[in-house]
Amino acid sequence: MITLAFYKGRGKTWSHRVQDALIRFATRSKYSHVELIPGLAHLGQEHACLSSSGRDGGVREKTITLSAESWDLVTLNSDPAEVAAYIRGRIGARYDYLGILLSQIFALSRHDERKWFCSEICAAALGIANPQRMSPQALYDIVLWQRPPPAPTVQGHGTDMPTPAGHSQTQSARIGPAPTKGARQEKEPIGPQTNGMMRH
Repeated sequence: MITLAFYKGRGKTWSHRVQDALIRFATRSKYSHVELIPGLAHLGQEHACLSSSGRDGGVREKTITLSAESWDLVTLNSDPAEVAAYIRGRIGARYDYLGILLSQIFALSRHDERKWFCSEICAAALGIANPQRMSPQALYDIVLWQRPPPAPTVQGHGTDMPTPAGHSQTQSARIGPAPTKGARQEKEPIGPQTNGMMRH
C-alpha cells in the first residue's frame, strides 16, 4: 500500500503563497502539490515523502509532518517498494519548470525524463500514461476514478468517524503497479485528464 498526500495548506513565505495560489487558480483546485509515501500514512505524523519540489530544487526524499489542516491523504493498493524505487532512482533530477510551461500552459505534452514536477513523477511511478499532463488535482481525480472511494473517514485517535464538512479525509483507491525503469508501457486511457500549471 502507498499514500498520496495532496497539499492544501498555506506556504510559510509570501512567494510560496503566491505560487500556491497561482497553481490552484490555474487548475481550479484546492491542491498545489502532491507527495508519495511508501506505506500507510497518518495525518498528524511525520513520514518520509517522495516527490519533486521546486522549493527543494527537484526530486528528493524528505521527512514531512502531514498536518490535517494542510494535507488530504489517498491510499492506493500498489506495491510500495516498486513505486518508491521509481522515484528514488531519480533523486537529484532537477525540477522541470519548462515542462510545466510547455505541457500544462500550452498543452504541448512535453516530457523530459531528466526533469520532473511533483504530480508528473508521482503519476509516472504509478504507471499512468502521459504523466506530464497531471496536475495535483488531475492526479487526485484519476486515482479516485479508478475505484469508487468508500465513505469518507477522519484519521484520529485510533478511530474512524464520518467526516464533518470541511475536515481532512483519507480515501482509498486502486491503481496498477509502477513501471520498471526502461520497460515498455502500455498506453491505455484511464479517465479524464485536466491541464494546469504546478510547482514543487
